[in-house]
Amino acid sequence: MRRLALRVLTAIQLTRLTMAFGAVSDLWFVILLSRAGGGAGVDANTPVLTMSLGSALVAGAVVAVGLFGFGAALNDLLDARHDTAFSPDRPIPAGRIRTGQVAVVTIGSLLVAMVGATALGQTSLLITALTAGGILFYNATAKHIPAVGLVTIGLVHALHMLIPNEHLAFMLPVWLVMTHAVLIAAAVYRLEDKRPRLSGRSLASAGIGYLFWSALILSLGAWRAGESGLWPIATSPWRVLVPMATAALFVVVARRKTTGVTNRVAAEKLRRYGAMWQSLYGAAWLFAAGLSAPAVWIGLFALAGFVGMTIIKEINGLTGRPIAYRG
Repeated sequence: MRRLALRVLTAIQLTRLTMAFGAVSDLWFVILLSRAGGGAGVDANTPVLTMSLGSALVAGAVVAVGLFGFGAALNDLLDARHDTAFSPDRPIPAGRIRTGQVAVVTIGSLLVAMVGATALGQTSLLITALTAGGILFYNATAKHIPAVGLVTIGLVHALHMLIPNEHLAFMLPVWLVMTHAVLIAAAVYRLEDKRPRLSGRSLASAGIGYLFWSALILSLGAWRAGESGLWPIATSPWRVLVPMATAALFVVVARRKTTGVTNRVAAEKLRRYGAMWQSLYGAAWLFAAGLSAPAVWIGLFALAGFVGMTIIKEINGLTGRPIAYRG
């Protein structure tokens, strides 16, 4: 029984599944908004509308968890040599799992994501493949070039949200998640003092790339929504203050959690809470769209994620092998 428990903990550490709640919430938000109308901009024949709600949510969760596990396992597989020197507690250098097994998990996670995307339609399958390609590009190349890597992380998060509904017109939530991901990635990069260092030129280049894609994403939303512009939902535009307040609250929480600890611990906390906070963004945007009941469900899901994350950390602490979250 103990051996089984250690294997489960190793799998969770490898795939970082305790951080996948935010990725699942992103897709669930789009699914719930699309099915409720809410100015989402969706074709009547889109599978996310024609299939049952339960089936759509399950398919979205499978895609999100599969892609998340794919990215996490691929990261460890490609960084095995680096982790041996700098993160010996990771599963591969610690000897708790072999590289061949990690390769199987990596491929298996991608296949799981593809199976889930198939249920959402051919276009969703294509976007899932593009997202997986972005994850591969980031882990193999972009993360070694800060100016490219930071923007790539944001774009992967943005593209991920379009998997259930490629016709999405309400693009403000997509932009916020992209912004959230880019800023956290930049902060973590500096806290971990990665090489090459994040120079002023790199930051400027990343900033230009971020502004370009922000303009493109918001312009696409405004074009799709037509006269409604960036707020194509039947509630007051002032409700945008709810998700903005959620983002401001994250800044406060992140500052408190990262004060008085080492840079490595601060980076781990920032990444962990940043990933989980996406669940709260989903709840906030649903409330802003006037969908109070779905907002409550996503909020409860976020709460379950935070509780689960805490429990896993406590259990893992009892084994004497602390989980280190790293991108």
